[in-house]
Amino acid sequence: MLRPIAPIPPGALDLTGPAVLARRKLQRAAAEVFQRTGYEELLPPTFEYEEVFLRAGGAEVADQLIRFPDRDGRMLALRYDFTASLARVAATTFRGATGPLRLSYGGKVFRQEAERGGRPREILQAGGELLGQGDLAADVEIVRLTLDLARAAGLKDFQLNLGHVGILAPGLRALPEEQRALVRRWIDRKDRGNLNRALEQAAPEAQTLRQLAFVIGRRDALQAAYPIATALSRPGLEHLLALDTALPPADRAHVVYDLGEVRGLDYYTGIHFEV
Repeated sequence: MLRPIAPIPPGALDLTGPAVLARRKLQRAAAEVFQRTGYEELLPPTFEYEEVFLRAGGAEVADQLIRFPDRDGRMLALRYDFTASLARVAATTFRGATGPLRLSYGGKVFRQEAERGGRPREILQAGGELLGQGDLAADVEIVRLTLDLARAAGLKDFQLNLGHVGILAPGLRALPEEQRALVRRWIDRKDRGNLNRALEQAAPEAQTLRQLAFVIGRRDALQAAYPIATALSRPGLEHLLALDTALPPADRAHVVYDLGEVRGLDYYTGIHFEV
């Protein structure tokens, strides 16, 4: 008696026919944008030593890694994301490089998120990394690259929400460490009532979170937020205003400034955005 064919594991996916064609079309469109803008493609291995991803993402990614032992006993992990691998290559292969590095990538990453059933465990990821340049021009370049990728994917009516870590960080640092996670939760949920109650006894620097965390809009929203911000938060606002000035009108039309985004606050150091 023949044994039944085993199903694919949870989180895996078979692509056939039109779905394959659509994916290949997206991959080609992204590759063309990267090639045109001078981002050299890099193909890192599908698996790395697990410490490559733990060093980049911290202990919280440990449970999301798909791991297995090597023959020598060291733990390997399937590629969790490309950024960690690119950072490793930049620190080794391109260690002696002069000037900024523009690198791109495209392929599958592998993650398991037990608390969110039904999520795919293999995900197509494409992106670009500008390494060795951290000024305004670099941020403008990356924002415009992202907008070009969105257009190349066929999007027309889309929005890029853009923020800066330096705006809320001073207020959060002014809180006792044990209170920061709770305040970040209320900001993330846009819960003004609970946030106000949590900040009742907070220092003046932290009090600015009551208003800054809910600022969202175009350039005029940034300008209106400036008098509210303290001296420590204003450089982040000034950076966003300068970035807005540097964008051409066609790009600026897709950008909305959202100062209340706190996810990844421990990871990013400057601007952060999502489409």
